[in-house]
Parts: sequence; C-alpha cells; structure tokens
Amino acid sequence: MLPQPIFGDRSLTQAFYQAVIDRFDNGFSLSTQALLRECTLGFAPSPEGVKTFFIVAPTLEAAEQLIDKMESILDRVAELMAGVGQVALCVMPAGSEALETVDRQSSEKVTVDCLACKFFSIFCDCETAER
Repeated sequence: MLPQPIFGDRSLTQAFYQAVIDRFDNGFSLSTQALLRECTLGFAPSPEGVKTFFIVAPTLEAAEQLIDKMESILDRVAELMAGVGQVALCVMPAGSEALETVDRQSSEKVTVDCLACKFFSIFCDCETAER
C-alpha cells in the first residue's frame, strides 16, 4: 500500500496557500498592493479541473483598475504559483442581494450566484523558465 502524501493534511495545505497569498502582492507597486489588499483572494478548480486563482474585487472600479495591471498579475501568479492555469478577476455586481449578506473578510466562501468574473489564462514559456 502506498503512503498518503503529506499534503493530504488539510490544515497544512491551507497554511501553504495562505502563505502564498500573503506573499502575492510583494512584487507590485504600493498602489497595486493597496488595491489587492481590498480584494478577497483564493484558489478553486474550474469545472474543467484547471486550478484557478481568484481575485474578488470589492467594486467594479477596483476590478477595472486590476484589469489594467493584469499582465503583471499573470506574471506574478506564474512565478509564485506553479500549477495554477488561470486567474479569475471577479466582482459582486452592485445591488446583488448576496452583497449585503456576505462579509468578505470573515467568509471562507463567496456564493457563486453573486459573482461576475473574467478569466485570464496563464501561458508559461517553459523553456525560458527552465534556464
């Protein structure tokens, strides 16, 4: 019988992902760091099984500002988060009923019914990365 992988421990996995999220904004300008700190960040697989890094912006304006910085965000995700295939930039539409009931800071889950997302694929130049 094969031993279970050490990363099967949920608390260890959560601690790892939290450490990655905590380091994520270090490579950006102070204004981008401030913008990212207003967002909720997390990981989830897509329906197709692609590991996705989610950025849930607090407002449409914040999401639009992040779209302008998406190339550097994708580069940072590719550098820091091996195995992540896409970034989802999401926002809760204004007037959403769930917007009033979800506390972004304390909630582990944001209901999918109240999100509008745009997905960005991460393309890795693996030859360059190996050099």
